[in-house]
Amino acid sequence: MPRKVRRPRGLILLTLTFFLISEVTGDDFFHFIGEDIHHMFASEPLAVIGLGGAVTAGAFMLESKDGCVSEGCLRDMSMVCDKAFGLTLLGASSLTWAAGSLTDSPGVEDTGQMLTEGLLLTYGLTGVMKLASGRTRPDLSGSHSFPSGHSSGTACAAVILWDSYGPGAGIPAAAVATFTMLSRVIIGKHYPSDVIAGAAIGISVGLAVAAAHEDGASSSQQIYPTLGIRWSSPGGFGVCF
Repeated sequence: MPRKVRRPRGLILLTLTFFLISEVTGDDFFHFIGEDIHHMFASEPLAVIGLGGAVTAGAFMLESKDGCVSEGCLRDMSMVCDKAFGLTLLGASSLTWAAGSLTDSPGVEDTGQMLTEGLLLTYGLTGVMKLASGRTRPDLSGSHSFPSGHSSGTACAAVILWDSYGPGAGIPAAAVATFTMLSRVIIGKHYPSDVIAGAAIGISVGLAVAAAHEDGASSSQQIYPTLGIRWSSPGGFGVCF
């Protein structure tokens, strides 16, 4: 029986989402995407990629090639993560961005934009690597095992939420991301090395996006000299800067 070829629907959805957002937001979106990519080459994201690559290589050599599949309550919880924290996370981020814009809530809007940018880059990088590696999943359900998209997406979101709202939001987000990563191994969708590589990608992109927006906010708050005219009784008219 011929093997069924699975089309990369996730990458198609990402491409359509990217162009839809770019049409709505214009040059500002492209500007920040460019800045995000530029900040990927800063010291912190590169350090995360380097460390993640080393740990991934070690896990690849040590892990069992049979995978790990669990049953019971833990598996049920893992299946919830499977449905909730894939590309659904990108849709929720885009809706958060739109809701912040419509309700005139700059904080929510900025967070939604950062999450959307980060997840687009994260899933884009992860998707390209999946196609390039072609690693078969432990449960034999497909050939897009390396790296884990669920792990990269939740890790990226956790970093951005921590940056935007501090430990109060960051710690729960990091806990959810950690369980999601473990769940990918529990239900046999990924090997540990897939999860580690995905986490490294997500964290590095999250750091880059946060740094890009911090730099953007700093530059927009700079005070530039302006030319003006003043008048006072003792001095008469004058030019001021």
